[in-house]
Amino acid sequence: MNNTRAYGSRASLDHLLSWLETAAAILAGALLLAAMVLVSVDVLMRYAFGAPLSFQYALTENYLLVGLICLALPWGYRTGGYIRIRAFMDRLAPGGRTCLLRIGILLSACYMAVLAWLGARYAWAAWIHDEYQLGVIDWPVSWSWAPIPVGCGLLALRLGLQSCGPAGQLHTVHADEGENE
Repeated sequence: MNNTRAYGSRASLDHLLSWLETAAAILAGALLLAAMVLVSVDVLMRYAFGAPLSFQYALTENYLLVGLICLALPWGYRTGGYIRIRAFMDRLAPGGRTCLLRIGILLSACYMAVLAWLGARYAWAAWIHDEYQLGVIDWPVSWSWAPIPVGCGLLALRLGLQSCGPAGQLHTVHADEGENE
């Protein structure tokens, strides 16, 4: 009974986390589209009319690309967008492989949690101190840091959940993983 409840809680957390990861990935896709449109319009305005968009570079570099990368991280990991070097791992017994994977995933979760914490701390400090990046438009610094704790935090949760899950989920091989061997 207790094991069933733990599995149900884990499945519920996995479902919620999957929903949040998908929402973050959709937002990352929207940021990618916005970056592509802004850069294209800037190029058109620059070369066709000699009047570039003066705000495009700062907005794209400091906000759109940061959000695009950080918000897509957890979804990318969940769907198999990671590199796993298996040369040493394949030489281990199945129990050793599972142990090595759990330790590696748990260490990765800790690393991503630290990145999320530090990113949140920096964003909060920038918010409290009302920091701006001066330019044609004064951009709030805190908003450029906001996607970092969200994306890294979601990835830390995903990694933590996977490290505590069934051993079979640790050894998942995605369709494209074996093609280049």
